[in-house]
Amino acid sequence: MKKIFIILFIILLLPQNTFCEEVKEIKFIYINGSNNNDAKMRKWFYNGMKKLHSHIYKAFSNSEFIQKNLLKNGRYSISEIPDAYFWGDKTKQELKSIDSDLKESKFFSPKIAQSVRSLFAHYIHDAIWVSHYYNMHYIIEDLHKQISANYKKNKTVIIMGYSAGAFISYEYIFNKLPYIDTYDYYLTVTENKNKSDYIKAHPMKNTCIDALVEAKLAFFGANGDLIPMTNAEDFYSKYLKLDEYTNLYCTPDGAVKGIINFASPLSLFYSNIPNPDYPLNYYNKLLYKYLIENDIFWLTVNYADDPMSYTIKNNFSYSDISDKFNIDIKPNKGFIYGSSEIKSGRTFILAHTSYWSTAERYSKALVNAYEEGYKFFNDNNL
Repeated sequence: MKKIFIILFIILLLPQNTFCEEVKEIKFIYINGSNNNDAKMRKWFYNGMKKLHSHIYKAFSNSEFIQKNLLKNGRYSISEIPDAYFWGDKTKQELKSIDSDLKESKFFSPKIAQSVRSLFAHYIHDAIWVSHYYNMHYIIEDLHKQISANYKKNKTVIIMGYSAGAFISYEYIFNKLPYIDTYDYYLTVTENKNKSDYIKAHPMKNTCIDALVEAKLAFFGANGDLIPMTNAEDFYSKYLKLDEYTNLYCTPDGAVKGIINFASPLSLFYSNIPNPDYPLNYYNKLLYKYLIENDIFWLTVNYADDPMSYTIKNNFSYSDISDKFNIDIKPNKGFIYGSSEIKSGRTFILAHTSYWSTAERYSKALVNAYEEGYKFFNDNNL
C-alpha cells in the first residue's frame, strides 16, 4: 500500500504533459508578390500580412472542421505570430536600369500612360525575374533554411504564396519535397542491370530534385527536362553519398503541413503542366502522390474579380488524379483544390491587392475552400 502512495505522489509531481503528446505548432510563412521592392511596399506587405493572419488565426481556430481535420483535435495549434519570407529586396539592383529608362520616357509620354507603364514594368519584371531558375534556386534555398529552422524547433509550416510568391511556393515543393523513391526512379532511367542491381543492394532514402542536382546525379537540360547522369564514371561514389545530400537539400517529412496560393497567376506561368508530353510531368505526378499520401493540402484560393489571378479549370478527386497519371495513390487526407468563386467587394483594379484589406472575408473563404476541397477530393473516404 505504501508503494502505491509513493507512485501516486511521484505522478502528481511530474509535469502534466509528461503523459500527453506534445502539441506541434503550425507556422504560417507569407511570401510576398511582385512590386514589393521599396520601403513603402515592404511596409504595405508586412502590415497586410499581420492583419490577414490575425483573421486567419481566428477563422481557423473557430472552425470545427479544421479543428478536427487539420489540427487533429488538439495535436496541432496555429501560431498567432506569422513569419514572412521577403524577396522583394533581391530585385532592386536589376530594377535600377528600368527605372532609369522610365525617367527618360516621362518627358515625352502622357502622365497616365507613364504611371501605368511604371506599374506594369515593376510587376512584370519581378514575376519574370523570379521565374528564372538561377534566381529561383537561390530563393528556394533561402526559404528552405527558414522552414528547416522551424522544423528543428518541432514546428511545421503552411506556406502562403501571394501573387508571384505562388511561383516560389510551387518551385519549393517541386524541388524540395522528398517524393522520389530512389530505386523506382533509377529503374525508369537506366537499362543497365548491374547498375539497377547495385542500387537495389544499396537502398537510399527518398530524395528530392535539388539533392539529385547538388549531388551531380542529374542536371536540367535545355528543354527543361531533368536528365539523370547514370553513365558518369564516378556514379557509384556519388550515389553512395546521396543520403547526405538529401539531408542537406530536401525538406524533412512533416516539415510542411500545407500550401496556400492566393492572387495566384500560377497556371498562367506553368500552363505546360497539363501537356502529357511535358518532360517534368513524371515528377509532378510523384509530387501529387506525395502530398496526398502525406496529409499535405495544396489550396489555390483567388477572388473571382482579381484580373491578375488564374485558377485550375477543373478540380480532380484523388481517384481522378490516380487515373489521369496512372499511379497508385493511398490517400491519407492530403488534397489539392482550387477555388475562385467569391468576389472581393472591391473594384477590379483593386481586387488583386484586396486580400489584405478584406482579411475577414478572405479568411472565411479559406476555411470554406479547405472544407470543400477536403470533402471533394477524398470522395467517399471520409
